[in-house]
Amino acid sequence: MKKAVTLLLLVLLSVSFAFASVYISVNDLDAEKVTETKDYDGVFLIATPDKHMTIEMLDDGREAEDGEVFNGRIKLEGSGKINQRAISFDAKKGEVLKVYLNSSSKTEARTLVLADASGNQIGALTAPVDGSSVGIETFEIPQDGTYYLWSKKSGINIYMLIVE
Repeated sequence: MKKAVTLLLLVLLSVSFAFASVYISVNDLDAEKVTETKDYDGVFLIATPDKHMTIEMLDDGREAEDGEVFNGRIKLEGSGKINQRAISFDAKKGEVLKVYLNSSSKTEARTLVLADASGNQIGALTAPVDGSSVGIETFEIPQDGTYYLWSKKSGINIYMLIVE
C-alpha cells in the first residue's frame, strides 16, 4: 500500500510540473559559472562577467519542507537588479509563482525581490537561513507580463522555480 501511495504522489508531481508554464530545477542543470544571459526553456539567468551567478552541485542533497530533494543550487552570488544577477520569466495574471530558496547566510534570512518588466518591486519573498530546510515561497501574479527575481542584499540560493 505504501508503495502505491508513493507511486501516485510521484505521478501527480510529474503531471503538475508538466502543466507548469514556467519551470526550472537545479536538478536538471549542469554545474557552471554563468557569466552571460542563458535561456533555460523560457527562464533566463541574467548575468555578466563582473556580476556572475554559479550553478553548483552539492555532495549532500538539500530537502524542502514538502519533501522535494535538490542536488545543487543556483547561487545568485550577491544583490542584483533587472540586468544582472536576476532570473527572468513570463507569467499570466492569476498564475502562482513558487520558489524554493535559502539565504546563503547561516544567520541572516534575506529578501528575494519580485519585480515587473520596468524593474518596479511588486513583491518580496523571504529566503530562510542556510542550514534549515529549503524554504518555499509563493506569490500570485497580478497581470500578464515579464517578471524578474533578484536578491535585495547579498547571496540567495535558488533550487527550483515553478509558475502554474
